[in-house]
Amino acid sequence: MAPLLSPQQLDFYEANGYLILRASEHKLVQRTSDLKKWAEQVRSWPLEKGKWMPYFEVTASGEKQPMRTEKFVDYHEDWRSLICGDGLASILKQIAGEDTLLFKDKINYKLPNGNGFHAHVDYHAYSHIGQIHHITANIAIDEANIANGCLEVVPGSHVSDIEFSQGGRISSAWEDSHNWVAVPLAPGDILLFGSRLAHRSKRNQTDKSRTSLYATYYMKQDGADLRQKYYEHRRQIFPPDHEREEGKDYQQGWKTYGFAAPFSSVSSRA
Repeated sequence: MAPLLSPQQLDFYEANGYLILRASEHKLVQRTSDLKKWAEQVRSWPLEKGKWMPYFEVTASGEKQPMRTEKFVDYHEDWRSLICGDGLASILKQIAGEDTLLFKDKINYKLPNGNGFHAHVDYHAYSHIGQIHHITANIAIDEANIANGCLEVVPGSHVSDIEFSQGGRISSAWEDSHNWVAVPLAPGDILLFGSRLAHRSKRNQTDKSRTSLYATYYMKQDGADLRQKYYEHRRQIFPPDHEREEGKDYQQGWKTYGFAAPFSSVSSRA
């Protein structure tokens, strides 16, 4: 059974735009080792068209490696039970004040030497589906720390005027003039944050992965099948590497979806 959040926790989320729930507190995961096993299962899936959506990155040393997999809960019962289960739904309802539905699901692998993510807010990658509010549950699969590129946030930025460049990427001037707070997580910990919170992460400088799950939700009252609409649009204009067609222009997809994450070149193929 999910915990009841305290008034102090709810106030912290409202004021700062994020909240950390430790694994020992939320008790949604019996064995954190299962998270690692499930993530490895997803990463090992073959490249198939029209199903899960794996993306790659090119590291600073020129190696191409898995960067993330999206839209995987349809094909993995254990992940679906956690991400779409009553326990997490109860926590989200306490934060949002209403029922939520899954909008987007991804696992970021951040393998050794994996790239960082530019400072950004998520809203700009979602707003074409609807100008609505979203909440993300970031579940740590591996330990996330400063050395391996844990998330960094600007507390209170969800209600601030943020200067942007290149879509949802935050301008260098705004980024450099604000205080960023690192958010280390142990396996199983959950970081909850909204789609207007400024966040970023640095490169993984260790020899181990920093794998994390990000499940994003929207308010149920905002419509039906928004996840389906999101992924239909994404697959059309910014498909996984192995689904890209030679000679097709994916620049609009890059502008909509690729402004912060280290996706491999739109011209590359897996």
